[in-house]
Parts: sequence; structure tokens; C-alpha cells
Amino acid sequence: MTSTSHATTASPAAVHPAYTPTPSIPLLITELAQEDFWARYAKLRGDAEHFASGYLAARERTTLLLRAVIADLFALADPANPLAADDAAAASNAVRRKSRQMQLPAQAARTWLREEYEAWRSHEPHPPNCPGHCGGSGIVMETNTWQDDGAPVWAEPADCRRGEVDDPHFNDCLCHGTGQRWNAELREYGLCPRYTTDPAYERTARPKGENWDADPYGEEPF
Repeated sequence: MTSTSHATTASPAAVHPAYTPTPSIPLLITELAQEDFWARYAKLRGDAEHFASGYLAARERTTLLLRAVIADLFALADPANPLAADDAAAASNAVRRKSRQMQLPAQAARTWLREEYEAWRSHEPHPPNCPGHCGGSGIVMETNTWQDDGAPVWAEPADCRRGEVDDPHFNDCLCHGTGQRWNAELREYGLCPRYTTDPAYERTARPKGENWDADPYGEEPF
């Protein structure tokens, strides 16, 4: 017999994203390339023994960690692709092998990877010779408020980008390509945190025969 309960049931718990915030893949690639360079270059020069014990090993492990995170992000973006999931699990277990830890089943390995990445990201992940000049802290001071005449007003701690310049903000960004947004209440400019397309933006009509458009890289055909 089928019985129907009319009791109020609790709503399902919110599903949290695997990474909060979602890592930037371009920045992950920058970090991976730098970590791999430092580990390999010392060995190629033949003076690896002059580095502090554990330094090069940490660079090698971080390279594997970031490679696994990129694989995991691609697998999350295409959950119907079993090959991508298998690649992410294999890359996760490669990190564990480097740390001399036992191998895990696929999903458990990926769950461990996300926790490991969060721990790495939160605890001084950058080496002392980081090209972003953070000295290994992973944090730099960044101006985020300007007067209307362009003079800097306020700077706050920000994540070090390892020397990588910010991506340009094009004309269809909410900041109209300036990288700054006007705060009418405070009467000052604040930092545009990231390139975000403005749904209300419309490309200016061009005279017939002109198919070039100016952007931060110069003139390119659209």
C-alpha cells in the first residue's frame, strides 16, 4: 500500500561548488609554468644541491598539484565525459604518489585534491623568489581607489599574480575598458575587480566598408 505523507520536509541542502572561488585557469597555467621552471632549471644547471632541502621537491609537487586542478576543472565543466574524470583522478593520485601517500579511488582522489589545493592556496603558496614580489606571502598591496583626477587614494592586500599583468578590460566591460568604476556616493573611482561583460553594451555602428574595431591591443578585425 502506498501512503502519502503531508508533513513538511526540509529543503535539500545547498550544493556547494567544488572550488570557492573558482580558480582562474590562465593564472593556474602561469603558476604551473613557474613552478616547473624553478624545479627543472636548477637540475639542468647542475647546482640543485645548493638549494634548501625540500625546496625543489615542493616546486615539483606544486606543479603536479596545479596540473591536477586544471584537469579537475575541465572534468567538472564536462561531467558527461568519463575520460576527463579519469584524467583528473589519475592526476590527483600522481600528487599523492609524489607525497608518498596511498592511491585513492577516483572520486575520493578528486575530493582530496580540492581540499589539498585549498590548503596550498591559503598557506603562503609562493616561493621567496616569486616574480610578483610578494616575498613568498602570496599577498601584495594593490591600489583599489582613485580620486577623479587619477591620484591613488587607498590600497589593500590582494592575491599576488606572480608577476602576471591583469587581463585588459575591453569596451564591453562594465568599466568600459578603463579598469575602474565610478562610485557616485563616494565620488571616487574603485577597482573593477575583473573583466565582466555589460549586457547593455552595443558596438558602435561603423560606416559601410569599415570592419575594424579599436581595443586595448590596437585595431583588429571583428
